Amino acid sequence: MKKILAVLVFTLVAACLVAPKFIASIHQAKLVEIVENINKSAGYSATLISSNTAWFGSENKVQVSYDIGLVDPSLQGKKLETELLIVTHYGPLLFSRQGLMGLFATDVSITGEKQRALLSWDESQPLYQLVVIGGFSGNIKVADSIPAISNPADTIQFSGYSGQGELSAKEFAYQGTFDQLSLVDGFTPIKAENFAVSIELNTDLATLMSGSFYESTSDFNLDKLTVGNNTELAGLNIEVGSELDKDTQLGKVTLDYYIDNVIFAETKVSDLTLMTELTNLSNTFFMNLQKFSNNFSPSNPLKENNYEKLVAFMQDHVDELLSNKPEFNITKFSGSFPEGDFTSNLTSSFADIGTPTAEEFLSLDFWRYNTITKAHFEIDEPLLKDLTEQFIANKMRAPKNAPQVKQQVQKLLFSLVAAGIIQGPQKTVIKSDTYFYSSDLLFEKGQTIVNGTPLPLM
Repeated sequence: MKKILAVLVFTLVAACLVAPKFIASIHQAKLVEIVENINKSAGYSATLISSNTAWFGSENKVQVSYDIGLVDPSLQGKKLETELLIVTHYGPLLFSRQGLMGLFATDVSITGEKQRALLSWDESQPLYQLVVIGGFSGNIKVADSIPAISNPADTIQFSGYSGQGELSAKEFAYQGTFDQLSLVDGFTPIKAENFAVSIELNTDLATLMSGSFYESTSDFNLDKLTVGNNTELAGLNIEVGSELDKDTQLGKVTLDYYIDNVIFAETKVSDLTLMTELTNLSNTFFMNLQKFSNNFSPSNPLKENNYEKLVAFMQDHVDELLSNKPEFNITKFSGSFPEGDFTSNLTSSFADIGTPTAEEFLSLDFWRYNTITKAHFEIDEPLLKDLTEQFIANKMRAPKNAPQVKQQVQKLLFSLVAAGIIQGPQKTVIKSDTYFYSSDLLFEKGQTIVNGTPLPLM
């Protein structure tokens, strides 16, 4: 019995001593792969500048930069740079505060020593820290944090941020929060309170890097945003989603905004909603676009003929993009004022245009005559009159309740109805004591048709 126990103990000790060596080689190979993937992303550059490995751990430094000229052409050639310190402990026994068992535990940090001249935070903490723990199941747990930050002038106050998530072979889930961020510059102070983010990606890393569509949802929530002394947004929620129809290979992206209450000067709006979507997007086109974009990475520097290459790419692949008639739609835009409500929607798509030439593709007139847009708008009568009064009072430089203003409002609304620009007043179904005005718009072949009446643009 003692002999069997001794063999088991010896085997366990041997595994704990030998396993880290194998894990180390896999970890370093994966780090090199990550650096290569960063270099394949347009505008980004990553370099492994130093690497020190031992039996139970390693320390790597990676220089990462981003060409901000891609965002602002006036800053062409200028880069944002940061150095990442990557410290890893190898399993199966992890001698770190993150855990005792696992394949590896990695700390990725931005020390931010250069930023300490401008900002203040806990001397014992880096400016940013990401902890990555690899488990035996293959799943990877992550946790990141930013400490509380201020500055000597006390114009920046940040409560600190913390987040955590888990990555599996086919899914990534993440949640993060911060309590408060205040920026005071003497002109327009900004304060954000109680921020939360939630992200779910149902895909693997290869699909993510390929440019393909995949199923995802991201929610960004903010209890309150105050801008200056007269603007306040409460209950702000932004939802971003994407999906891919595997049968048709068409993708869809949605971007929705919801705000419980908005106060701007004397204007108050509640239940403000804006829901948008891009749909019927060719998955093949965007995967080819990603491959094309990879040629613009630092390993393949930009050349003078890149504009011509882009035009050639669009000429070769535009049929992939347009053959399924992609659409941009505002599925809902609505809100409530004290005087009444409004709601609207819009759909836009392309006509049967075949494969346009490069010159046509870059011509605004071509798209104006080959875009089909439909829109519908409804507004309660009291709200329309109030908004019209504000507009005319501003033009006449008179009080909103002045008799001449109200007289001009009546004339304007009457003329708009007579011309067919708006329809109404019509009685609502839900609110039987309320009337509303409406309008239907069709934009096609260079003409705007409002409530059936053509209004040529040219």
